[in-house]
Amino acid sequence: MPASKSGAAILFAFGFPVLSLAADTSFEQLIADLDKVRTEHEVAGFALTVVSAQHGVKTATGGVADRESGRAVTADTLFRIGSITKTFNALAIMLLVEQGRVELKTPVRDIVSDAPFENPWAETHPVRVGHLLEHSSGLLDLTRDEFDHNRPFPTLEAAFAWRPKARIVQWPPGWHHVYSNANAGLAGLVIERVSGRGYADFITEQLLEPLGMTSASLVEDETTRRRLATGYDTDGKTPIPYWHMIFPPLGAINATPPEMAALVELFLGRGLVGNDRLLDAASIDRMEQPVSTLGARQGLRFGYGPGLDQALHGGFVWYGHGGDGDGYLSRFGYSREADAGYFLTINAFNHEAIHQMRDRVQDYLTRDLKRPQPAPVSVEADQLRRLTGIYVAITRRFEWQTTTQMDADRLEVVFENGTLYTRTAKGQRELIPVDAQLFRRESHAVATIAITEQEGDLYLQAEFGNYQRMANP
Repeated sequence: MPASKSGAAILFAFGFPVLSLAADTSFEQLIADLDKVRTEHEVAGFALTVVSAQHGVKTATGGVADRESGRAVTADTLFRIGSITKTFNALAIMLLVEQGRVELKTPVRDIVSDAPFENPWAETHPVRVGHLLEHSSGLLDLTRDEFDHNRPFPTLEAAFAWRPKARIVQWPPGWHHVYSNANAGLAGLVIERVSGRGYADFITEQLLEPLGMTSASLVEDETTRRRLATGYDTDGKTPIPYWHMIFPPLGAINATPPEMAALVELFLGRGLVGNDRLLDAASIDRMEQPVSTLGARQGLRFGYGPGLDQALHGGFVWYGHGGDGDGYLSRFGYSREADAGYFLTINAFNHEAIHQMRDRVQDYLTRDLKRPQPAPVSVEADQLRRLTGIYVAITRRFEWQTTTQMDADRLEVVFENGTLYTRTAKGQRELIPVDAQLFRRESHAVATIAITEQEGDLYLQAEFGNYQRMANP
């Protein structure tokens, strides 16, 4: 196993054609930079796998998996991938869709008649399978008790029964995107009822094994305990006990970094891994496209599709997902323009560290590409003026967020000197039209904001929240 100048271990995997380290010395510098970030933030260890049509598949590791024993991170070290598990949930349901056993538009109650939630809009706006995967169901995230729970339940039904009144739909399903781990638990129930298999068994047999992820699992067994990196708190030194998540579908998968290359290859290959087709290309296309919110129905294609989020960096769109395993943080992403992707993980709850590492990895994978330059679009001034006004936040993620906090989260849309802006206490930013209802920021190459009308009201939707224009500002 070659070592970089930083001391981080570097190895090469199979899948895409592999070049020698000497042919790509910038990868060695990338690993040195990541190891420097790790050291500066006192993160115990990290691992990175990159997949590139041009440069092949490489895995590098640095630091220790366990501070007490001094055990080094290696390619065989297991990490908790956290909410990247939700990408596997979506893949599982897309497999069932391809088999004709369910549709994304199917109401959840048609599959799970005893689905553990209340929906005041059930007659006109049922919670559908696609809403669970795009987090547009209207359900809040877990309660504090559910997040803090650390004892395995025998079934998903038993887990939901522990806090039966925790899930009440807050707004019409299919209107707004708000991330909720309750959606993942319900998606697990859908997988079980449609397939007739237990959730962990289905994920293992239908996804992990076909992807060659033979070390991956969803349980804390003896093998997992022996190979798993110890998870640490923000300080990088205080160990955090293994988190037995109340709903395993929200983030329970443990995997090695090289194994995660298969997930990246699956998306870059439009459903192919090597020469084997796991999913149709159309299913991958659907996962990359949010369709169930007000903005998405207006044509906003940037956002959270089934099991896949989108982010912009350096002007490029990155598809992927983040993961928090309580003591571990992970990111996986891929760029169509670069024909490349990555899996990055650390064994510390340090968001700043992994954000800095992620940015360096994405810069590395797009280093030879020219930044996209969107063409200007002209929209009549009157069409823009009608969107002005004060908009107030109308959704929340957690039950402990108060109405007062929501009311304080507001912005103003103003039209000045022929230009539309959003204005907050922090300043103002230009809204550049992509069409009459879709907008982008100056640094963005695609539309990331929608202002759309529904039932006579105007709504602004973006990655930073969901807002409604006040009737009498």
